[in-house]
Amino acid sequence: MDFRGELQALLDQIPPGRAARCGDLARALGDVRASPAIFRFLREHPDLPGAHRIFTERARTTGPQALRKLRGDGWDPAASPFTAFQGEPPLGRLRAEQLRIAAKVSRRNGFRTVRTIGGVDVAYAGDRGFASLVVLRARDLAVVEEVLVSQTVDFPYIPTYLAYRELPLVEAAFRRLSAPPTVLLVDGHGQLHPARCGIACMAGVGLEVPTIGVAKSPLVGTSDRRPKIGEAVPVRYGGEVLGYALRTGASIKPLYVSTGHRVAPRTAVRIVRRLCRTRNPEPLRLADSHARQWKEGKGKRF
Repeated sequence: MDFRGELQALLDQIPPGRAARCGDLARALGDVRASPAIFRFLREHPDLPGAHRIFTERARTTGPQALRKLRGDGWDPAASPFTAFQGEPPLGRLRAEQLRIAAKVSRRNGFRTVRTIGGVDVAYAGDRGFASLVVLRARDLAVVEEVLVSQTVDFPYIPTYLAYRELPLVEAAFRRLSAPPTVLLVDGHGQLHPARCGIACMAGVGLEVPTIGVAKSPLVGTSDRRPKIGEAVPVRYGGEVLGYALRTGASIKPLYVSTGHRVAPRTAVRIVRRLCRTRNPEPLRLADSHARQWKEGKGKRF
């Protein structure tokens, strides 16, 4: 999805003298959760044609200059916001794609022995993404290989659509490995997702590798209670256990572990628990650290 292009197509529909809210644009894109991303994008790109016609939900424009342009257009503050956008919502198409991929996800283990485990994470500096994919040997957690990849990212962060922002970086790093890991941990959700298809599912199906989603905060689902240290409590959504809240240490904040692809839910919990020397599993802890160091110019470049 060309986010800038889709947004511009909506801005072009707003008549002179009229204004719309970020939430109206988000609904036209197909999901109101895109509203903060739209506001950030317009704030960072004030020269986008028509950007001055957009309000936040609190009736503020994207800036003083935008307000002056609106008044120059003959804008009537008493007029109702423009909402009559035409066209198929592009985020709706992405959600439909997630549902199709979700149907391909397997909750059965696609391996007999876990020999290597990978972890991938992405750090950002502006519109530049820095991905680190670290592969560890399962028996002693020694680093076997690491790949670093940097690319321009043109899709903003929108909750439940993380894969469309980060998957190109994840895939680029994965393709550069000398050998795929037995299991890949992804910093994000697997089946604990409104479409049962988070970034770990999309990576697993697309790359044909067993994956586990490990997230620090929930998107959907409820659990009966807070887990004790070392305990995993089922998280249910839509009447089904889609993952587990796993407490790995003294922090009361659990990790949210769920199947990405070709890993059984309980196997996913066992693997992640075994990898936690600190709150986060070691492959993801290293990937996060190395991605941040590289972003800050302190790490090696490939």
